[in-house]
Amino acid sequence: MLGAQAAHAAPTPSFAEELKSYLSTPEGREVVGKAVLKYQEEMELEAAQADLEERIKNPVKIDVGASPVKGSESAKITIIEFSDFECPYCKEASEALEAVLKKYPNDVRLAFKHLPLPFHSQATPAAVASLAAHKQGKFWEYHDKLFGMQEELSSASFEKIAQELGLDLAKFKQDIASPELKKSVKEDADLAAELQIEGTPAIFVNGVQFSGVVPAEELSNIIERLMKEKKPV
Repeated sequence: MLGAQAAHAAPTPSFAEELKSYLSTPEGREVVGKAVLKYQEEMELEAAQADLEERIKNPVKIDVGASPVKGSESAKITIIEFSDFECPYCKEASEALEAVLKKYPNDVRLAFKHLPLPFHSQATPAAVASLAAHKQGKFWEYHDKLFGMQEELSSASFEKIAQELGLDLAKFKQDIASPELKKSVKEDADLAAELQIEGTPAIFVNGVQFSGVVPAEELSNIIERLMKEKKPV
């Protein structure tokens, strides 16, 4: 009797069949889809962390040189930024960097290097104008005003900013026209090419490279870690 019942019992569905059936339902597709996305996110996070560790182990050596510098000379952390005054992402990055300087007034200094991108027609003239302001001790004030009127950059606006900052306008115009400042901008751009930097902003925190806009919180995290580990500049 038991044998007859066993012979007529319905076969148990295999796991593959049950899974196929489950995946055919909206609920099943949603659950599996979320699981796949979570797995991808975990893998991307793991890869990003591994990449960061590699960059921390192999910092890039960059000489600050004659670049404009803001912050304490005895700072433990030196941030070097390659930037373009016509790049909207650079404007965003400048705000994050300013927040970091305010948070670590004694421990962080910022050096600015120029990387005017070729498709930004006013980027190079703006860079030269900022260096002309630098020769009169007003680089960072000029820097802030350039980013503040980023969509209105022109030779007229460069002179207007110089006047607003009380610069010697005759000297400002003379410096802008000199080949010396254009050479300085080109030297920064050539250095960026050697470092294989292809876009702006590019930021180096004690030589640890970051590309694109880095939120102030993320910058703070790496600064805290580098100070704790006493990583050299």
